[in-house]
Amino acid sequence: MTESIHQAATKGFHNAAAYDKHRPSYPNEAVQKLLVQLGLADKQGARVIDLAAGTGKLTELLAAREEGFEILAIEPHKEMREALEAKKLNGVVSLFGTAEEMGVEGGWADAIVCGQGRYIFVRICPEK
Repeated sequence: MTESIHQAATKGFHNAAAYDKHRPSYPNEAVQKLLVQLGLADKQGARVIDLAAGTGKLTELLAAREEGFEILAIEPHKEMREALEAKKLNGVVSLFGTAEEMGVEGGWADAIVCGQGRYIFVRICPEK
């Protein structure tokens, strides 16, 4: 898979440190409600894909939870992914990928989440 993201994103997110510093996170209450709806609240070791993870705003909140989620943070932008990796979050593996090509075995995740701006999108994966 080759890195193929729009040139505007490549340039616009080049300063990932500034993006991470100034972009607000998600409210813990919203993440809790999301996880309840997904059936992942209190589910120890659930597998979650954070698609288009960026610098890890949503990833950080998931990794800090007591459930000990196993998280794949998928991000195509090199600098954004490097900023996420520098955080060394517990239970998180960062991968290059896109929605079209995540590089993850089918059926691996219990859920796929995608936090964009003020919204969090979800795909509930069928039971294994």
